[in-house]
Amino acid sequence: MIRTALSSMSINQRFGIQVAVVFVPVLVLSCWLLSHAWSAYLRADEARDSFQSFRLALIAMEKVSAERGPTNGVLGEDLPIPAERAAALQRARHESDVQVARLADSLRGDHCSRCSGELSVVNALQTDLAAARANVDQLARLPRAQRGDGALQDAVTRMIAIIPEFMPLVTATTARVVKGDANALNCLIVGRLTADLREQAGQLGSRFTSALAVRRPLTEDELLGIERTRGRIDQLRAMIDARTVTLAASDPQALAAMNDQYFGAGLRYVATVRALALQPGGAGISTAQFAQHYVPTMRAIIGFRDSVAALAEREIRKNHQDALLLLVGTGLAEAALLAVLIWMIAGFRRHVIGPFVQATHIIDAIARDDLATEIPEVSARKEISGMFDAMRVLRNNSAERLRLERDRLHLIAELATMAQTDPLTRLSNRRAFESQARTLIEDANEAGMQIALVMFDIDHFKRINDTHGHTVGDDALRLVADLCRASWRQSDVVARIGGEEFAVLVRVQTASHAFDLAERLRRLIADARVPIGADMSCSITASFGIAFSAASDEFDVVALLKRADRMLYEAKQAGRNCVMVDTGDALDGQLSCS
Repeated sequence: MIRTALSSMSINQRFGIQVAVVFVPVLVLSCWLLSHAWSAYLRADEARDSFQSFRLALIAMEKVSAERGPTNGVLGEDLPIPAERAAALQRARHESDVQVARLADSLRGDHCSRCSGELSVVNALQTDLAAARANVDQLARLPRAQRGDGALQDAVTRMIAIIPEFMPLVTATTARVVKGDANALNCLIVGRLTADLREQAGQLGSRFTSALAVRRPLTEDELLGIERTRGRIDQLRAMIDARTVTLAASDPQALAAMNDQYFGAGLRYVATVRALALQPGGAGISTAQFAQHYVPTMRAIIGFRDSVAALAEREIRKNHQDALLLLVGTGLAEAALLAVLIWMIAGFRRHVIGPFVQATHIIDAIARDDLATEIPEVSARKEISGMFDAMRVLRNNSAERLRLERDRLHLIAELATMAQTDPLTRLSNRRAFESQARTLIEDANEAGMQIALVMFDIDHFKRINDTHGHTVGDDALRLVADLCRASWRQSDVVARIGGEEFAVLVRVQTASHAFDLAERLRRLIADARVPIGADMSCSITASFGIAFSAASDEFDVVALLKRADRMLYEAKQAGRNCVMVDTGDALDGQLSCS
């Protein structure tokens, strides 16, 4: 069945099917590759944007964690709170608010269409932070002696509890970044561990807040909390060291600074304060003094975090550029491949299939005697060029045959025209008039129309020939013929039926209508001038006889000619240059003369 269907197709159709069989799979594969490259680029683009939210989340978390230092300093001061302590707290809170707002703005961007849940987390975080701050402010307005241990611990704990609320944001942004660039995973993990290290370092300092604020020794629970936090810090350090083999090579100064400043000086200072805080009177230092010495050592952790973030950003940007290059390269390569394939297909169609199809059409046109089809000049291949040359010979032979046929038909048409046309006036002759009149009469009989036969001749025509010559007489006849063509309708039958006699068969509404038509022509003839020489002319007149038949009459061209001829005779008897009508009723004999 398939073979039968293919055999009935043209070569052009079969070629189109074969091209589709090859081209469609190539096109589908190309679209799939381009779609894959486009998806990779979108993931890389999302990873780049999500990394900004990831980094902003770490910075915001660090700022909120750092806010506890000035907070602890204020809680350790008696009223009135020193201005520098209050100002430091306000600056820290402002920095936290700015970073949290920037984080929220990054989650509202057009690129993050799936961040509505994360944005709600930020909103809840801001609410909890505001509540914790309000609790701190309420406690700071009390004299130091009225700030109990439980209240101070609760204030510190509520500030610490804000930090875990950032973790869902960090986890979600990490997942989106890794989806677009898996190579950035190690940097992201180290960055997250570093942020956790900064938080644990802050919590370690906060463990001393209550004891330093009320100037008492550390309790057993506080010592246990300090040791637990130190253990978590050591665990995080080990985890970071295990993942910084390649990172340390990229920025060894940042890692060395963190080891020297925090794990060295910072933890040594914590150990010193811990030993002092075991004495009965406490460590003898304020929370502000503790923060002044301890907090700066944590800046090296932030520096290392920023170094890791910068390395991750370079990797993500490189991955984004690679994805863009892959997308552009894939698009260009596929476009070039498809262009070459289309060029080859088009070339084969144009140079092989096209000429054969065109040759078929040309030969078919020549067979139908349509020789206007252009035969192109083909020089690409000898065989095809020879085929078109043969078609030109065939077309020329057919053109010559058609020319001879047209000449024969034209000659036949001229002979037919000469047989029915008066050669002098180019009007129909008597035989053509009778034939055309019969046709018009038959149509009138079927349609129930009324007709009139107008017969007229030029008055004293022999005198014109005798006086001015036959040339002037011929001019007079041609003038009258031109006036007839201008006066009568194209559907009327007008003929020269004798030497100076003319006849017109016309469809009219009434006998008066026929009379008016004839009267108008009579006046035109009377007003006309026939030139007879330089600045000289002569006038002519004509007499008219009209035979009118109503729709109820039986039309007969011979009878109408006789009746019109009788009226013409009466017009001449009446003095010529007038119109006589035979209607068969009271209007019979109507006369109009000049």
